[in-house]
Amino acid sequence: MLDHSLVLKADELFLVGEIETDGSGESGKGLYLRDTRHLSQFSVELCGHKLNLLSARAHDARSATAVLANPWMPEVDGAPLPKHIVMVREHIGLGDRLCVAYEVRNFGLRTLRLPLTMEFAADFRDIFDIRGFATADRGIVRPPVVGEQTFTLGYDGRDGHGVETTFTMNQPVTLSGRMTAVDLPDGTSIEIGAVMAGFELELAPGEAWRLTVDIGPIPAGGTPMRHVQRDTRCSTVHTNHVVLNAIHHQATLDLMALETPFGNGTLPAAGIPWFVAPFGRDSLIVGLQTLHLHPEAAVQTLQFLAAHQGTKVDHYSDEEPGKILHEFRYGEMARLGEVPHVPYYGTVDATPLFAWLAAETCLWTCDDALYQSIDPHVRRAVEWVEQYGDVDGDGLVDYSTVTTGAGTISHKIWKDSWDSLHYPDGRPGIGLITPVEVQGYVYAGYRKWAKTAALHGDPDWATELEAKADGVQSEVERRFWLEAESCYAQALGPNKEPIGAVSSNSAQVLMTGLPSPERAKRMARRFLEPDMLTGWGLRTLSESMTSFNPMSYHNGSIWPHDNSLAAAGAYTYGQNELGERIVEGLLEAAAVDPILRLPELYCGFRRDDAVNDAPVPYPVSCNPQAWASGALPLIIRAIAGLEADPVNGRLLVKPNLPDWLDRIEFRNLRVLGQQGSLLIERLRGNVDGYHVSSQRLMFESI
Repeated sequence: MLDHSLVLKADELFLVGEIETDGSGESGKGLYLRDTRHLSQFSVELCGHKLNLLSARAHDARSATAVLANPWMPEVDGAPLPKHIVMVREHIGLGDRLCVAYEVRNFGLRTLRLPLTMEFAADFRDIFDIRGFATADRGIVRPPVVGEQTFTLGYDGRDGHGVETTFTMNQPVTLSGRMTAVDLPDGTSIEIGAVMAGFELELAPGEAWRLTVDIGPIPAGGTPMRHVQRDTRCSTVHTNHVVLNAIHHQATLDLMALETPFGNGTLPAAGIPWFVAPFGRDSLIVGLQTLHLHPEAAVQTLQFLAAHQGTKVDHYSDEEPGKILHEFRYGEMARLGEVPHVPYYGTVDATPLFAWLAAETCLWTCDDALYQSIDPHVRRAVEWVEQYGDVDGDGLVDYSTVTTGAGTISHKIWKDSWDSLHYPDGRPGIGLITPVEVQGYVYAGYRKWAKTAALHGDPDWATELEAKADGVQSEVERRFWLEAESCYAQALGPNKEPIGAVSSNSAQVLMTGLPSPERAKRMARRFLEPDMLTGWGLRTLSESMTSFNPMSYHNGSIWPHDNSLAAAGAYTYGQNELGERIVEGLLEAAAVDPILRLPELYCGFRRDDAVNDAPVPYPVSCNPQAWASGALPLIIRAIAGLEADPVNGRLLVKPNLPDWLDRIEFRNLRVLGQQGSLLIERLRGNVDGYHVSSQRLMFESI
């Protein structure tokens, strides 16, 4: 049942098929809850033979159907059985439990006696262990407890918490349990519980047999499964471009599926399968990308992260007063402190992103109660930026590449792989690093929260923040600008020298509003060059750099979320050509996907319709992934030119529609306490321009 590539998710529970992990290279297939694998094997055989998988298709985030059939069998009831005579259909549903409904049908011309066997096992391993992070030891896997049509697999963790998986079948069955050894890629072996279920089928021609297998995980501590309270008020987008509509619709479905309840709040999980967890940076960027679609989701993200804002100095978890978390985990290794993710604060960009999203959300909603509740947390975030984020006191945020143990990160920014930063000659960037895009986030947080504070009656705080923003802008323009390359350096090194890599980090700064108009114009022209823009999107690193590799994670690959920030920034500065080229590349990349989904990333090969007529997938990317799903919504908002004007209580609309798009309609749009629809239509003929109309929204077309 797990021999497919399906990915399903329902609230906290998720199921993945045969997929390779990003670290250890072993199979990550299974049923997971709170970072623990509750089902690691679920195999089905007919007459001792594995079945041929004909198709496996997800209907939505929670359900799928797989169709299998028998291979050629040399002897069934005294005669050979040709392949594809017996169909086995699996309907897979995910909710509080995993439910698999089977239909076995004989399409042959003779009655068949068919022994059907199923084998189940659960290793209850932590997701960090599966991904290749070393664990000191493991707890005790219990022997299976077998009943008549039920059985239970269980595990007693080293932290004293037990977990279980229960199985129930609605047909008479022969069950036998045993302990079995499993060899791991690191050379070790573990004992896990396994159960064999046997059925004796006798099917006349055309006859079908049915079975339901119900699988229920019981997490550590027995805390009941949590559920997302669905908000049906999410805005929708409709255009005259059929493919654009379909891709945007899939993105919104994926974002809904990724919404996850995490104990004291709901926010989008970063991605399936490896990052079904709270991620500060990812969730905050998704909030920026989708604020116009679902402002309540941004509010929930801010509230969750504010509740876990750092209060003390802890070098192991990287916690500091005012800092916003990077990642929160709930498995055994986290509970035992073998990884520092309870939570882990090892990033320097989440804190300024928190201030930026808080400001954008308050400006969009004009909610005074939200401002009053979140302002103390923004003040603490600003204090962190100045007291802890600025290691050497030069007014810019830095980080050290020194790591503190398993699961910790050397590059504490969105490009967090160990080899994501190099000088143009290929030397690695190590030591104290000052990343350019983070300074942009700081600038945007200062500038936008100053506007917010002024709106809510705190002019002194606003003036202070404006001065801080001016200081950051001046330092970035002076220290990072690469005149010969017409863009900013990716970072500054330990001696504050520019690490002059031409990268998408510089392009992200456009969305923050930091560059001068003249430099923004030069940057837009630079990123239109083919060493950066491939036809499928903007690369993370220029092809001209020594460390460029289109198959790498961060040194030449293409990330849709990264592209969305660059495109949105380009439109803000009126550099529409760059915005249009990026969105066209992303649309065409998504259009070749079977379900029109943008993946987390893909390889950065240059587009050539004769050879590279589709993006080359990156092998272990999350699918779906939250900020990839948020990419197109952000770009559409930028194309429409939507900006809240809370001072005058109206929505500003400055359309930038590309030639292939004539119409955008936002339905159920909620902004500044208003709710209604907005329609933007291109005027063609004697008078060029746009017609903008609305129901129940105050707006101004500019």
